[in-house]
Formats: sequence, structure tokens, C-alpha cells
Amino acid sequence: MIAQEVLRSAPPRRRVLVVEDERIVALDLRGALEALGYAVVATAASSDEALRAANERRPDLVLMDIRISGASDGIQTARMLRSRYRLPVVYLTANADAETLARALATEPAGYLVKPYNPHTLRTTIEVAFRRHEAEVAQRSAHEREKAQLEQRTRKTTERMRRLRREATIDSLTGLHNRRHLESVLKREIGFAQREGHSVGLILIDLDRFKQLNDTCGHAAGDAALCAVGGFLRTRLRVYDVACRYGGDEIVVVVPGADPTAALALAEQLRAGIEQLGVGELGPVPRLTASLGVAVFPDHGLTPDALLHAADTALYCAKAEGRDRVARAPAVRLT
Repeated sequence: MIAQEVLRSAPPRRRVLVVEDERIVALDLRGALEALGYAVVATAASSDEALRAANERRPDLVLMDIRISGASDGIQTARMLRSRYRLPVVYLTANADAETLARALATEPAGYLVKPYNPHTLRTTIEVAFRRHEAEVAQRSAHEREKAQLEQRTRKTTERMRRLRREATIDSLTGLHNRRHLESVLKREIGFAQREGHSVGLILIDLDRFKQLNDTCGHAAGDAALCAVGGFLRTRLRVYDVACRYGGDEIVVVVPGADPTAALALAEQLRAGIEQLGVGELGPVPRLTASLGVAVFPDHGLTPDALLHAADTALYCAKAEGRDRVARAPAVRLT
């Protein structure tokens, strides 16, 4: 009973593959290894047999004679075993020239055993090889963990930078871009339009009587109105149109490639869409309308500031004419 418990608690025997093309030497090695407590999973006489046995039996270590039969010698076979299965290899040889030894060492073997050997040197060489292999595995695992941790930190840093860039250019209330982003986008689109010879539309939207809405229904209702307009614009505009909260209840829409006719048509669609928005979930909210001013590069200005000024002038005209309408900036003489 006690013997059975000892056997069950004993660690599993190390599994060794012997690659030796001399049958008598291979049998002698098997006997010596088994006497030392190792399990010989197979013996192989050639490179093909060694590779097949390693794949089928998955040993813990390979004792490899440098000179074996087959398509590859022991050194080439050892290199393949390390590459495919990461097995520790201990070379066996009776004698070898300097060039062969240099080739063998280049494969970074776990050990080197010179024939004839005795049980003590055999066991010592194998155990040192196992310790060296275990250290390599531990080092490789630590390296992989460090690499994974570094990749995770890099991902987190990248995500944080992306989030910070987004927060720096997005208005937190409406989800639209902010004024800082508008400046860079308008400058970029005008520069591109100058090079390519096309136009850029600019629509300035101002919610009618927004102060009255805030005073009458509260700032929560005003925020709801702005959020509703922001959501509407995000679903209505093209992917390359850019809507930005310019300040307060003013929103600017940059429409690349839009000529005056297209910009006016889009502005009218936006006006009608805003008028249909329902923001009454927070209580009785007056009908929401907007006035829009339209300007187009290069007809109404050649710079971002000039174009914004022209759109603001058109917006003033729309409000002066009764609100809830679209007005186009007057053409300017370009010199």
C-alpha cells in the first residue's frame, strides 16, 4: 500500500529519444538510461526516423549521435528538432573534427557527451541539459509575458491618445466637432479646393429664439434641443461633410465640393429637418426652428475668416427677414 502511494506521488520519468545508427550502441544507451531512471520512448537510426519519433512520441530530450544515416546528419536533424519542437539536444560523438564541432555548437545544444561515457557523466550531462532547457523555457516565457505586457501597455496608450484626441476635437454635449476642429478642417478644405479648383460650401446654423427657450423651459430643454440637432446632423450629412458646434447654439457645416446651388439646397433640407425635430420629452417646448446663412468658397471669400464672416452676414439677413429661413451671402469682388 505504501509502495503504491510512493509510486503515485513520484514525479514522471524524463522521456528520452536516442538517435544512434549503431544498433549495439543504441541498445547499450537504452539500458544505461533506463537503469538511471529515464524512460526511453524510442531509438532511431536515421534522420527520418528521428523526426518521425519526435513527432509521435514527443520526448523531453534527444540524445543525438552527430554521425547518423539518412538525408541529414545529426547536426542538421538537431536543428530541425529544435526548430519544430523546441527540444533540448545532447550530442554524442566518439571523435569529430574542428569544423564539425563548430557546426554542432552553432545549433546551441543543451549538452555534449563524448564516447565512451560512464553512467555518472551520462546522468550529469542529461540533468545539466534539462536544467539549461528549463532555464531557457522560463526565460522565453518571461520574455513573452513582458512582450505581451508591453503590447497591452502600448494598446492602452494608443487608445488613450486616440480618446484624448477625440475629446480635444469633439463637443461633449452635441457629439459634433468643436470650434478647434472647425478651424483646421476649414483651412484644409480651402487649401485642397484651391489646388483642385473646386468649391467649398459653408452653412452657419443658428437656432431661433434659443435664449427664450432656455429662459422659458430651462437649460435642460435647451441642451435637449442642441443634442437633437446634433443627432439629426450626424445622420443627415455625408461622411465627408463636417458639422461643428461653433459656440452657444451656432453650428457650422463644412460641405466640400458644394457650389452655391448645392449648398443652398442642403441648407434648406437641414432647415426643414430641424423644424420636424421632436424635443418635447422634457416638457412643453416651443416649435424648434433655425435660421441658416450660406457662403461658398471662392464666391464669398478666399480665407476661413472671410468665409465665416460671409456666412454670418447671410445668417443675420435670414434672422432680419423673419427667421426660419435660409439666406445666401452676397457675392464679393475678388481682387
